[in-house]
Amino acid sequence: MGGRESDPQKQLLNLIRNFAAEKSQGERRVVTLRKQIEKLTWELSEANSELENAKRCKELVEQDLKGFEVQLFLSEASAQTLEARVSLIQDQISAVGSDLETLKNEEAALRDQFIHNMLRLNAEIRKFHHNIITWEIDAVDCAASKDAPQVIMKENDAEVALKVLESRLLELISQTAKADEEYQAEQKIYKNVQQQLIDHERKVSLMNMIVMETEELQDLTIYPYKFLTGAIV
Repeated sequence: MGGRESDPQKQLLNLIRNFAAEKSQGERRVVTLRKQIEKLTWELSEANSELENAKRCKELVEQDLKGFEVQLFLSEASAQTLEARVSLIQDQISAVGSDLETLKNEEAALRDQFIHNMLRLNAEIRKFHHNIITWEIDAVDCAASKDAPQVIMKENDAEVALKVLESRLLELISQTAKADEEYQAEQKIYKNVQQQLIDHERKVSLMNMIVMETEELQDLTIYPYKFLTGAIV
């Protein structure tokens, strides 16, 4: 009978260990995603710096038309490179956002599954001990008139064991509440990271506008140069 009591306890301990391991893995994934955000932020800053350099180069070319066409082609190539980098950063930001959403859904599913398993295990433990009490009472029912004190003692032992199990279940409920608080804290982290993604997307949108304006200015400046070249010929 001791082995039958330990089986639910082993299941419970294994369930708690698995939950803790999966939660730790989720935290590591959040750290990895944060590092990716930092890397993308650095790349975005570099792209902004290069874009400013391209704009300054364009201003210098506008001041001196000699060799303008060669410099303009270089500026156009730089703008195309920036557009490609912006597109790449946008794709990476989208991928990180998708990973964050997936991780959030996995955490919610894990929490719901943990609570469901706790409730199911609670019901199994209660049913298990109810069957033990019923079996012990039936086993001694025929000898109740001869051995009544022993029957009362067994019933008392069963009640004590049941109270111990209930105490453990209360402890598990407390641990579940603590896990829920940690989950809510992680939710705040997710929201902060998502806000950072929104900010990055706004910066990328601004970069796209700057690149478009740069290309329009290039078109406006190259048109009179081509016109003058054609007139000379």
